[in-house]
Amino acid sequence: MTSLSSHGFEQVGEMDVSELQRDLLRKHRNVGGKVQEIWRNFTPKQREKAMREAVGEGRVLRHSRDPGLDGLKQFLPDWNLRDVTSTPDFFLDRWRFRAETELQRQEVEGANGGPSDREVIGAGAHSTLSPSKARLLLSRQTSTFIFYNHLVEEILDLDLESRPKNPSSVKRATADPGNAMAKLTLQPKPLKASIAEIIAHAADQKAASESYLELLRSEPIVLNHAVNMKNMSRPELVPDDRGRILPMFTDKYLSIAFFEVMCDSVKALVTWEYIVHLLRMLEGGGMDDKIKRPLVMQELSNTCHLEYRRAQAELRRQMSVPFGVAAGTFKRITTGDTTKIALKRQPSDYTASNPQLHYILRLCHNDTRHTEAAKWIQKLDDHNTRYPDDFERLEQDQVRALGDLAIILSFMHTLSTSLAMVAGSKKLGILFTGRTVELDTELAQHKPEADFGDHLVPVDNLLEPGVASNALQSLNEFLLERAGTRLGLLYEDLLHDCLKDVEKKYSDAKLRLERAEKDQQPYVPLPADEAKPASFRIEQRREKAKTRPADETSAYDITAIAAPEPEVVAVPAPQFKVKASTAAVFHTIFAKATARGSVAWADFATAMADLHFSVTPKGGSVYTFNPPESMGAGRSLTLHRPHASEIEGYGLLIFSRRLQRTYGWTAETFEAE
Repeated sequence: MTSLSSHGFEQVGEMDVSELQRDLLRKHRNVGGKVQEIWRNFTPKQREKAMREAVGEGRVLRHSRDPGLDGLKQFLPDWNLRDVTSTPDFFLDRWRFRAETELQRQEVEGANGGPSDREVIGAGAHSTLSPSKARLLLSRQTSTFIFYNHLVEEILDLDLESRPKNPSSVKRATADPGNAMAKLTLQPKPLKASIAEIIAHAADQKAASESYLELLRSEPIVLNHAVNMKNMSRPELVPDDRGRILPMFTDKYLSIAFFEVMCDSVKALVTWEYIVHLLRMLEGGGMDDKIKRPLVMQELSNTCHLEYRRAQAELRRQMSVPFGVAAGTFKRITTGDTTKIALKRQPSDYTASNPQLHYILRLCHNDTRHTEAAKWIQKLDDHNTRYPDDFERLEQDQVRALGDLAIILSFMHTLSTSLAMVAGSKKLGILFTGRTVELDTELAQHKPEADFGDHLVPVDNLLEPGVASNALQSLNEFLLERAGTRLGLLYEDLLHDCLKDVEKKYSDAKLRLERAEKDQQPYVPLPADEAKPASFRIEQRREKAKTRPADETSAYDITAIAAPEPEVVAVPAPQFKVKASTAAVFHTIFAKATARGSVAWADFATAMADLHFSVTPKGGSVYTFNPPESMGAGRSLTLHRPHASEIEGYGLLIFSRRLQRTYGWTAETFEAE
């Protein structure tokens, strides 16, 4: 296992040994039986591989008297290849002992009557430890717990790697993606869109957010990937100015990542829901209403800027991941409990030496306005097209973050050219942005206290039957206790309050203007409501919860659901007679089997061309597929082109859910000619 510490990064702060023991105990409770069976079935060579992977650099003592590795035998002689790999019980007995025995007892007692920690470092059972002996004792316990925690995860990983691959997941040779996209009719971005087209654009993003939240609730593989991605991109792994990282070995960050994934997904859905509502206020006579239009446009502008900054922050987070294309260009700034990521140097420093990095850092820079970002993302797209090897250097989640940024930039560009979008304001139109920042701040205070390790430890434990459901339930119960209500209702109330306030502001402004015109009185705006403290809001929610029906659900609920079956509609989706290759693509996408296989992006693009779809590039590897008029579908569909041009794993679930929700397609919709 490659670690930051093995690449020369110094950790700042001390590890909490009790946290490491808690992680080890949870692993023993959650996967103890499974790991024991795997470890016993491993050969000595497989055990050795797991041990070497667990320490990062593969450096392990050969035996307990091995003089190498800077005197490691002085405090960790039992972590050696001969003892650990020769018989399975040596590690299994010590794992159980370390996980279940109090730390103080471990100082004076060893596993199976073996030497205690004090005996190993040459200290008496009851003597006062000198500073040097105390450091040795702490190093022994810390290193043991870190290595044991890592070894358990490596055992699970190696077992997964050793399993035979399903034949359906083997990638096959396909046509060149560029040629496949050429078969689709390219539709240029419209210079000016109608209000109906803009609403359709926003509704598509709302539908994408709905589908993603639904997948997080119903498909553990999607939730597990999202949590791991969030965990591995956390700011704590970014070195500060002195090259130091925060302690990284504890599993507590998995709980924080899980908390952030669910909060972010609900927030994204509510944001696009709010944008759709605002746009619908401009339908009909709204565009000509001199009171409503500026009020709604200012609120719309600020909400879009909020989404732009969110997408930019996520891109910055993904690009700062260690060992990536932009590694080393970011630094971590920690103030109290707040950690953020900033650029170490100016983007212009890389203009000539590394153009791709230059464009990426421009997009990550706080001073880059959305109008400038649209130009930089186009330059990055052009560069990646000319130099495909550079594009391949990007990680999958970095490509997705670029795509999310491209989506909001494309939408803001359409608003600017079609509705003359006003500039963002920190004083006007802050109903949604103000409440969202307020809720973000409140949730951030609860985040460090979140502990869902009983469900999340070890990594990938969410894939075990029933675990994801229990984890989601625990998150709801945690927020019910701390915030006064469930996560979905927090955001649902925020949305309803904002929409109600927009209508109230409109009616109040209209009434005051009428009175001012009638009485010739100057227009005087009403004073803004004073912000309420968090404790007051929490108590309000608890009182409101008492009036809600016990079985009331929210449109933004996060409780686990079963994967939905295709809806039975009165008028079934049309049966398409298509080429055999096209039918094979959609049969793979809509397959219900656990091992769904994979579909090349080039094959998917060819299949959509076979159905006479046109495509509009949005930038950042994002494409909008537009159905032909003859299909009568009406709605377009925006999708991310996957990294490495292969749709597989959780990506197939996203594609199948979006296609099914938008067009009602299933595997039965397509019949080979």
